[in-house]
Amino acid sequence: MAAFQAAADAGADMVELDVRRTGAGELTILHDHAIGKVTLDSCSLDEFEAQTGFRPPLLTEVLEWARGHIGLDVELKEEGYVELVAPLLLDFARSSSELIVTSFLDPVLLALHERAPALQLGLLLSWTADRFQQRAYACGAKTVLPETKLVDEAVAGGARNAGLDLIVWDFIASEHSSLLSDPRLKGVITDDVASALALLEAR
Repeated sequence: MAAFQAAADAGADMVELDVRRTGAGELTILHDHAIGKVTLDSCSLDEFEAQTGFRPPLLTEVLEWARGHIGLDVELKEEGYVELVAPLLLDFARSSSELIVTSFLDPVLLALHERAPALQLGLLLSWTADRFQQRAYACGAKTVLPETKLVDEAVAGGARNAGLDLIVWDFIASEHSSLLSDPRLKGVITDDVASALALLEAR
C-alpha cells in the first residue's frame, strides 16, 4: 500500500497490481506466487503472514483506497476466480474510477468478458506478439500491452489498424524515450513515474 501511495504522490494516473487467490479463497495483491518457500495458494492470508512476516492487502482494501482517488490496472495472474473478482471490479468501474483489467491468460480474459462485458480488458504480451490482433479480438480485449522489447512498427501499426489501444510495460525513460513521441501509444507502465513524467513534459 505504501508503494501504491508513492505512485499516486509521484503523479501516476493509475497503479498496476496483481491479483492472486490464497488457499482459503481470499483475493489478495501479490506479484509472485510465493515468498521464500511459502506459497500463497497453500494457506490462508493469516497463515501466510505468520510464516513470512508479510501480509498482502486484500483486493477489496485496494479498491476502496483507490476509489475516486486513482485509476487501477488490475492484472489477473491465475485462472479460477473470475466469478469472484468480476462483481468487485464492476462496482469499482461503475463508481467512475478508471479501470483496465489485464492478463497474459487469454481464457481468463474471455471468461471475464463473457461475465462482465462492460469491463475494459487488456491482453498482456511478453514472449511474442504473434497474432496479437486475433487473440485480442477472441478474448474481448480492446487494449494490447506488449513488453517494450516487442514494440516495433508492425506492432504499433498493427494495433492502430486493428482499432486496439496500445500500452507498453517495463518502460524505462532512459532507454525507451522515443516511444513517447509515437502518437499511437496510449500509455506506459513504469517503475519510475517521476522520470517518465519529466520526459513527457520535456517533449
